Amino acid sequence: MAAHRVLGTAGSLVTVVGGLLAGVRPVGEVAIDLPIVHQVRASTALSVAVVYVGLTMLLLAWWQVGRQVRSGDTSCRSLATTAAWWGAPFALTIPIFSGDVHSYLAQGAMTRAGLDAYQVGPAALGGPLTVNVPDIWQHTPAPYGPIFLNLAGGVTEVTGGGVWAGILGMRLLALLGVGLMVWSVPRLARFCGVRPAAAMWLGVLNPLVLLHLIGDAHNEAVMLGLMCVGLVMTLRHRPVVGVVLLTLATLVKAPAALAIAFVVPIWARQIGGRWPRLRVALWVGAVAGVTAVLVTALAGMSFGWVQALGTPTHARTWMSITTDLGWAVGTVLHHLIGVGVEQTRHAVWLVGLVGAAGLCVALWRRSARTGPVTALGLSLAVVVIAGPVVHPWYLLWAIVPLAAAANGTAIRRVVTAGSVALVLLVLPGGVQPGLPALVGALAGTVPVLVAAAAFLRLRRRGGSASSAADPAERIQPVLTAGRAVGRSPGGRRPTAQPALVAATGNAGRRAPARHVDPAGDTDHDAPPAAGQRLALRAVSTRRGGLPRWYTAVPTTAAGPAVCHCWWSSGPHRRHR
Repeated sequence: MAAHRVLGTAGSLVTVVGGLLAGVRPVGEVAIDLPIVHQVRASTALSVAVVYVGLTMLLLAWWQVGRQVRSGDTSCRSLATTAAWWGAPFALTIPIFSGDVHSYLAQGAMTRAGLDAYQVGPAALGGPLTVNVPDIWQHTPAPYGPIFLNLAGGVTEVTGGGVWAGILGMRLLALLGVGLMVWSVPRLARFCGVRPAAAMWLGVLNPLVLLHLIGDAHNEAVMLGLMCVGLVMTLRHRPVVGVVLLTLATLVKAPAALAIAFVVPIWARQIGGRWPRLRVALWVGAVAGVTAVLVTALAGMSFGWVQALGTPTHARTWMSITTDLGWAVGTVLHHLIGVGVEQTRHAVWLVGLVGAAGLCVALWRRSARTGPVTALGLSLAVVVIAGPVVHPWYLLWAIVPLAAAANGTAIRRVVTAGSVALVLLVLPGGVQPGLPALVGALAGTVPVLVAAAAFLRLRRRGGSASSAADPAERIQPVLTAGRAVGRSPGGRRPTAQPALVAATGNAGRRAPARHVDPAGDTDHDAPPAAGQRLALRAVSTRRGGLPRWYTAVPTTAAGPAVCHCWWSSGPHRRHR
């Protein structure tokens, strides 16, 4: 773990250096005012290449830690420490991929100044906090709940309205949200039958969390932290507390409202009886409604944020399938029959949202089979994919609950691959898309991957030579009294102890259950002697970083005795 921790930290530092060149630099506040910085920043390809060198190093370190997690050699505490090392550089630099934090600060200052952020945009405030807000958001209302606007307002009041101090203050809020995730994701995983370390690796140590929740200080950190804690409380048979926390998460950002709906099947299963979902739905609605009204009244604000939920659609994002499809269809129809492109795009948006709503209802009804938290993650994924606006950090709405609850190998592989793709497909916010940026991204990614592949190949050759020189060094885990040491290939713990069968014959070949004792006598029924130490050597294909079948050879030189070990949920018959 130490080497991977160093590699990931180095990747974070290199990404931060590149972010100073290609990130979202606040107007009037230059982190490093040197001539060479301005010269390199003027070269889009070079500045982007530096960022992508760091991103590739970080992804390689994350992947290697994932292999250790799948082998069962990593604890949640170690992963939390690794997350702290990797995330620290991003907590102390300028935003790299998004400047939304400037809008947060301006809207918070508006709230403190008595302006209605649900009616007017940051332009009504004026001053240094609004200078860095993009023009597209200068006159748009805030789509965030009263809790978040009051938190942002508190940051601006404490920091005195300074831009740099305000960014650090919003990062502190984001770190608090990530801290809630560190506490709740492993506990949520235990309830869902997933290994806590596997959930931590995919849901908290994920580079998307480091880059966008910590680095860019997005309010998804607070929303997801409260949402995960609320789900844990619900699963701990404290559903009222859970609904209150989920409502607070909704008053930070609206997507958490979907989690409130999935409290119903959890609570209904806990109480049982007739019509449990109907009775629980009434209770959940009452608790959530009372909480929302009380908090909004105490904050001295209104529900205007509900009407402003369409604000993000002012920006067109290429990652939105419905937006791209609407634009393409609208362009064709405009040339054929004169229909407006915007009208067609809005129609496609509506179709996508209706379809997403139908899929969410279907997942809610089948939540008893798939698991409520898994169904919640899939529902949030559907909402994001079918939505009119898609940003990389939006996918974390689904990634975090799926990391904690999804047992299927296919889902976890898709989430992992999607996380890697989202890290590499999004350019730093300070550069414009184009050929120079593409050249820089390739120039930063490819050499690091080639160097990593060469290093791994050399290490494997060295390991093979060492193993051939001294066979005794190939001794792996130990089987004692017929029990295998290890974990199942998937994300969850094995449901039963591994079965052990002893057989004579060549290594890697199945044979009828029998045992050869050190004296050479064959006992067809006897298991290996208690306390006999057996060395495991993998002879099968790998799945999820863990060998699917082992061949165990007695450590004593007692002849050709071989033991085959496989998981009691079903023998794996694939050999090599």
